[in-house]
Amino acid sequence: MSEAPQRAAVREGWPVLLTSLVIGLTFGVIARQSGLTILETSGSSWIIFAGAAQFASVGLLQSGAGPIEIGASVLLINLRHLLMAASLRPTVARASVPQRLGLAYILTDEAFAMGIGWARRGHRDLAYFTTFGILLWACWNTGTLIGAAFGSAIADPQRLGIDFAITACFTAIVVIGIRHRADIAVAIAAALVAAALRLAGASTIAVVVAGAVAPIVLLAMRAPAAPDPATETTASTESTAAREEA
Repeated sequence: MSEAPQRAAVREGWPVLLTSLVIGLTFGVIARQSGLTILETSGSSWIIFAGAAQFASVGLLQSGAGPIEIGASVLLINLRHLLMAASLRPTVARASVPQRLGLAYILTDEAFAMGIGWARRGHRDLAYFTTFGILLWACWNTGTLIGAAFGSAIADPQRLGIDFAITACFTAIVVIGIRHRADIAVAIAAALVAAALRLAGASTIAVVVAGAVAPIVLLAMRAPAAPDPATETTASTESTAAREEA
């Protein structure tokens, strides 16, 4: 008997869920140190629910950026959700509009990676993605609340290496998603583009640009090779000679 999608989501996703709890806790601590109240910190995770954008907004807030600059940065960082949503479109096509809006709300990098991996194994149900997405939301918001309420004792979360949990989590997501050699090429291309843009000071658009360039690499790898005219001429000549002999 096949495993229920909900059970599979928990069994396969628990390491990512725990990591999300830790990263959410880190965000809660940093947000409070930036001057946000507990309600504002938790509200950020409730409304935005996008770790990278939330960390960026807190950093901009610390640097004295205005609301327009913070809003524009959050929008640019989250544009990658358009790419992820487009990839999931065939899977959610049968869902109603209200259901798709709900799925869009819980769409994150982690949920996308787990959901698309489930779909690539031939599954077409939404239970796996929904279960994982809701649990991820719960873990992230729980971690945020704990960090905001009790994280004042942690003066500098980075000295504990907690910030590396983000890098480790995304690395694990990429590794889990690799199935073929083409996946490796796409991952390397995206990493190189994102790293180059970050070094150039364009980290805000790095993920979006890398996400747009990587599929081009995949298409180039899958493009059929152009036929060699010389080979075609030789084959045609041999075929004609064989017919004449016959």
